[in-house]
Amino acid sequence: MEGDGSGKPGDRVREVFRVARDLGLLDAERDEWVGTCELPATRREFARRVHAHLCGLPAEHPDSVLFRAYAWCAVCIEKHGIAQLVQMSSGDLASEIAAGLGRRSEDNDEKSFNTTKLSAWKDWMAYLGLGWNDLPKVSAFLPDPSRRMEEELSKFLPEDSLVDGQSFLAAVAKNFPYLDGGSFFQEACERGRARPPAGQLSRILSQTVRSLEDSGVLGFQMEGDSKTGIQLFPDPLSSMNVFSHARRLKGDLHV
Repeated sequence: MEGDGSGKPGDRVREVFRVARDLGLLDAERDEWVGTCELPATRREFARRVHAHLCGLPAEHPDSVLFRAYAWCAVCIEKHGIAQLVQMSSGDLASEIAAGLGRRSEDNDEKSFNTTKLSAWKDWMAYLGLGWNDLPKVSAFLPDPSRRMEEELSKFLPEDSLVDGQSFLAAVAKNFPYLDGGSFFQEACERGRARPPAGQLSRILSQTVRSLEDSGVLGFQMEGDSKTGIQLFPDPLSSMNVFSHARRLKGDLHV
């Protein structure tokens, strides 16, 4: 699914057809493509299905490299901050991700990660609402899963419902395996020998929940002793640095 990154129109068209096949949306019979189920009516719905498909893949599947690479980025931010990641050249970023996945950037098998695949990977991550690849004067990728999390909230958090913080984090780990507690995130932490302090969210998840609170999508509150709450990565400019409960607020999607 990661594609070859060549950018040629024909190659990208073939890539889309292959993704549709992998999702079970299309099936090749003889030399014709035929629908196997109701096809997504919008780009947004297609993105949902791609995300769900990738979340359900085992780590040994070749296409899992997309979210395993994203989890590596999350752990890189945890270790070094966001600035180092976005300032990397394409070559350095691809090499670092490949090393973090236990591969070499010069490998050319389907599980490898290199500069050839980096461009398509950034396009897919941006399309799925997991970051930005078109920032001015930045050649690297800026991870930001807030758009995708807003899109997926209805799957595990009913509107205007209040849940305790631990239940919220368990749902995040299940629905976003590249974030805190998720299988790909845990793997990246072990390989990178870094993880958030116990009881504290990662930098990337801290920024995500703050962003969703600022946009009126989620609300957070602290009940009881703040020492027992879930800590966010400290931000002196934020009024929300700990919470015990989360609520999905009413409102239209901003994605």
